[in-house]
Amino acid sequence: MAVIGFVFACIPGALIVGWILLPVAFVLGIVGITRADLSKTTSAWALVVSVIGAIVGFIVFFTVIGDAVDEAFSSDDLAPADTAEAVTPSTTDTAPADEPGTRQTPLQVGETVTNDDWEITLAPPREAAAEVAEANRFNDPPADGMEYWIVPVTATYVGDDTGRPGSALTVKFVGTDNRTYSDRCGVLPDPLDEIDELYADGTAEGNVCVSVPAGADGLWTVSTIMGSPTFFSAD
Repeated sequence: MAVIGFVFACIPGALIVGWILLPVAFVLGIVGITRADLSKTTSAWALVVSVIGAIVGFIVFFTVIGDAVDEAFSSDDLAPADTAEAVTPSTTDTAPADEPGTRQTPLQVGETVTNDDWEITLAPPREAAAEVAEANRFNDPPADGMEYWIVPVTATYVGDDTGRPGSALTVKFVGTDNRTYSDRCGVLPDPLDEIDELYADGTAEGNVCVSVPAGADGLWTVSTIMGSPTFFSAD
């Protein structure tokens, strides 16, 4: 039991099993040593392995926690690609108003933004109700007072593992009515979310579509899963 607990204590995903088995093995080892009718050697080794396994388990646990903290505070926010480095995580939830890419100081569509994993460029959005209808005859038309707008996206994965652009990136519209719009349009031509995993330096080009109020003024945003939105003007 001590040996099995030691093995599980070395596996990050199975630490809990090791922490259950090792204390039991430790107690059984003490019982074995205190009983005169049992061999002391096996019990002594159970104690030694249990203690070493507990130490290893704590090392593995704090290593996992440390990696999780590093990942949580990594740079998920997007910043203009021509700056020296991506946005440094802040203790506040909002960036300074004069920082490029905020709602007060939006970037222009066509500018590239980047973080630790992605380089992203939005092409000019276009009204696309006819394209959406042609892509699939079962697509619903826009709701009353709404329009479908396609935003072409070019995304290059620059991280160390793999990334899927359709699930990692989100494009929305923020109107002058101070509302965010993210409703999708149905089946699209060349959809971004049908592009599979990208490895380092792999590039994907595809469309996303958002239902926005007809004739509305506003800004477009793009964000990664854990990042804050970066704002773009299409003017």
